Amino acid sequence: MKGQQTEAKIMKVDEILAVTPPPECLGDSIEPAAALARLWRANLTLLYHNQRPHDVEALKEKIEELKQSEIPKVTLQGDNWERLSEVVEAMQKLVRYDLILKVMHHRSQKHTTDWHMLRATQAPLYLLNPKPHNTQARILVAMDLDHRDAAVQQLNLKVMAYAKLLAQAKEAEIHVVYAPHLSRFLHELDLISPHEVEKTATANCAEARAWLEAEGVDPANIHIKPGDTGQVVRDKSCKLKVDTLVMGYFKRSGVLSQLWRSNAERLISTLHCHLLVVPADTQ
Repeated sequence: MKGQQTEAKIMKVDEILAVTPPPECLGDSIEPAAALARLWRANLTLLYHNQRPHDVEALKEKIEELKQSEIPKVTLQGDNWERLSEVVEAMQKLVRYDLILKVMHHRSQKHTTDWHMLRATQAPLYLLNPKPHNTQARILVAMDLDHRDAAVQQLNLKVMAYAKLLAQAKEAEIHVVYAPHLSRFLHELDLISPHEVEKTATANCAEARAWLEAEGVDPANIHIKPGDTGQVVRDKSCKLKVDTLVMGYFKRSGVLSQLWRSNAERLISTLHCHLLVVPADTQ
């Protein structure tokens, strides 16, 4: 990328927050969070809703069990919230979390907190799929490789740093997908072809590809496919059977902005893997 640094900075995770799902919810955030906290020697905070049918005694027993492991500090915190995102936003003012984990809400639920959480969190948000399909040890990173804006390039660096950290933790290989825009109108009129768009995008992304290879990404694992961003990313994640999809996010640019609101919610609800959303740094 033009003006891009040659290497993503080494990311250090010191504080992890895990939102515990209620007993009736599928999936678990405690064990995945604890495993990462042990690996990275990070402090772990477990947040639960004290007005929902959590077994608080069982949570306290779990805390004591985790304290005996190699996690530096384990804290249990209860709160009575109407909107989870508001509680997490307030907690972030007291502690600078480096990673937040929660189980994805299923689309059949009457309301979800995932989209509100995406807007509120300053830390990367790791949404754990409660029913992931049979996956391989692969991390898929979706990013805009042809954007010249410095803020987007900085976000790409941050996304790659977290992707490498997660890939190391899961002993997984990294794949990267970029979906250059393909005008359906021009395509239907046969004025442009996906092959032409892909060829142009590949040429424009020569610097970005070189940067990714320097980061340790196998050239065969860099995928450029024109089309609708959400569809391309979803299809590639299914085809590769990835464990986790990693995406950058900020309101005006970046991959997730192309999936704003309903499209992003649809992507989250139809993914068959976990999703790590990395927000851009705020000034």
